[in-house]
Amino acid sequence: METNRFIDRYFESEAILLKVEYSEKKNLTTFMTYLENLHSVGDKLRDKFNCKINHIPEFVILKIIRNYFHHIEDIEEYSMFVEFEEWGIYQSGIHLIISMKDFAKSIKNFIDNNGSKKYVQKQIELICEFIENDIIDKVDELTNLPKISIDGKVYELGIDIFKYVYNISNIIADKCREIEDLKNKDCIINLDKTYTSYYNIPKRDFVCIPENIPLMTTEGIIFPKDEKSIRLVD
Repeated sequence: METNRFIDRYFESEAILLKVEYSEKKNLTTFMTYLENLHSVGDKLRDKFNCKINHIPEFVILKIIRNYFHHIEDIEEYSMFVEFEEWGIYQSGIHLIISMKDFAKSIKNFIDNNGSKKYVQKQIELICEFIENDIIDKVDELTNLPKISIDGKVYELGIDIFKYVYNISNIIADKCREIEDLKNKDCIINLDKTYTSYYNIPKRDFVCIPENIPLMTTEGIIFPKDEKSIRLVD
């Protein structure tokens, strides 16, 4: 009987979430299934192999999203495959986007519903290695973020969380290769050679010229043609 199937489930759900060849398998629960499998991996690596990943910023960010999703309300994900970004270069070819409002709600829920201020502060310091400090400073304002009109079309502002999933998967792959009971599992042996933290995406992974500053929306990156057209929508 195959053992430690939690690792198989994790990489299967990650592939369905991120890879274009599994697009037909995506459904309304794909993102939640991935987050639950990530949660399971964190617990079982710790309990079975004394391998801890709960101090890794990408894991902390996704755990905060998962807990809000699991305990409070649904978060919708908007994934898309990027062939070309106008006026800029994106390090990955995929976006995995949730609304900025939902992201802010998940962070605010974490801050407001954890008794230990010291623990909260430590976790916030970790996630600020990968998100902008402005999000934390303005979290109350962002939970009520209105939609935005750009060049006459209404959008919802978003945040791309692809690199958090991509990076933590690479880290988990590296950890599994160091564990005797996991390194010879087919799901680890058959991983692409790029599944290693050497290829992890940095905090700032988009390059553009200063005159064309983009806005991330739930429909992808938008480059306003007329900055004067940008306005909040009630």
